Amino acid sequence: MLIPKHRPVRVTPPAGPPVSLADVKKALHVEHNEDDGRLQDEIAAAVAHYEGPDGILGGVILSEQTWRQDFDRVEQKLLLPLRPVGDIVTVTWKDEDGAESTIGDTNYALLTDAAGRSYLRFHDSYELPNYLYEVAGASVEFATGYETVPADIKTAVIVRVQLQYDEAASNNGQNLERIEANLIRKYRRPGIA
Repeated sequence: MLIPKHRPVRVTPPAGPPVSLADVKKALHVEHNEDDGRLQDEIAAAVAHYEGPDGILGGVILSEQTWRQDFDRVEQKLLLPLRPVGDIVTVTWKDEDGAESTIGDTNYALLTDAAGRSYLRFHDSYELPNYLYEVAGASVEFATGYETVPADIKTAVIVRVQLQYDEAASNNGQNLERIEANLIRKYRRPGIA
């Protein structure tokens, strides 16, 4: 399986954050609007803490969005480093003259291995492209993220916001961090601390 050496690139951002400002305000018992901007920033920071290639959940994407993964060559199996993957949007490659071609969806399948890693697998009958035009000459664009964000991840985001926002929470930080760790444990990949 070809493991990508390029970072995935977000193509289409999510329609909104996985946890709404209203949900956070309700959970933190905030009834005024003076801190809305700060709370939105804290929500964005909490999401960034968990999500994406640098998030502590090891490639989990919280809300539905589209990403692209580039490859220097094409092999029968191409690993997609983010999860959960919903669908392949397009697969393209550039030949040695720089002409871009789209590979039809009848030539591959989206599969998931026992470790929960999604990958694109070309059918045995498909002749793989050779002689790519450039570095990162092949690309897979894919839809990823949860249609409905799991409740435990939403709660973990709220706990993370509370740790940053609420002074009383920071005094009780170790307990909240333990709660947060328990909420997200099952979403982490083995080997990621």
